[in-house]
Amino acid sequence: MEKSRRKAPAAAVLTVLLTAALLLSGCGQRLVMTKGYGRQELFRIGNTQCMLPEYNVFLLNLQKHCERTFGHDVWQEANGKSLEEAIVQRALSEASRLKVMLLLAVQDNIMLTIQEENLADEAETEYYEGLSEAEKEYLGIDEVTLRKLFEQYALAQKVFKSIGTNFEDRYDSFCTTLDYDLNEPLWNTVKLADIPDLADTPGFSEVYAKYFGSSDLGKEIRVEEEENAE
Repeated sequence: MEKSRRKAPAAAVLTVLLTAALLLSGCGQRLVMTKGYGRQELFRIGNTQCMLPEYNVFLLNLQKHCERTFGHDVWQEANGKSLEEAIVQRALSEASRLKVMLLLAVQDNIMLTIQEENLADEAETEYYEGLSEAEKEYLGIDEVTLRKLFEQYALAQKVFKSIGTNFEDRYDSFCTTLDYDLNEPLWNTVKLADIPDLADTPGFSEVYAKYFGSSDLGKEIRVEEEENAE
């Protein structure tokens, strides 16, 4: 049974990831070109920004999930390049959605409690200490920034739960008011981690879910369910 699951077609995952990327981006931001970017600044949405190390956390997380299912060599298979491009876009969509939800948090005056901040601190410690040295080098993220990322993710969850069933309408409407600016030169440097045994260390979403009970940003896409439907 396990062998059959690992041989599930990568095309099924590719379809899910492409669909998820569209769902997670979910809004028509206005693209604008700025005069310059800060060091390692990958994109801006409204008055918030995402740095490359933050994006790398999302990308590494998705890569881990794929390699747990198909193995490290999946990227060398027939659909490997398409799968890689799909998760690169999916990671961008997730990071973008997170940053928009942080702006919604400001608008709605939603904040974390001290207890939630402490949970984020514990989650960051467990995640960071579980990474291999090669993973830490790939991410290029310091513990302070990583802790803030766990806090931001928790805050985004609170926004989603606070708005309720009208969340997607509110989210899409809010997005149309925002300028979106992607640092194309830096974006062209994005790549997967070439590290064996990625599946042996915990992913960001797994550690987050352990402390907060959920690891999605309002759209729950389960690759396993799609595979079982095939």
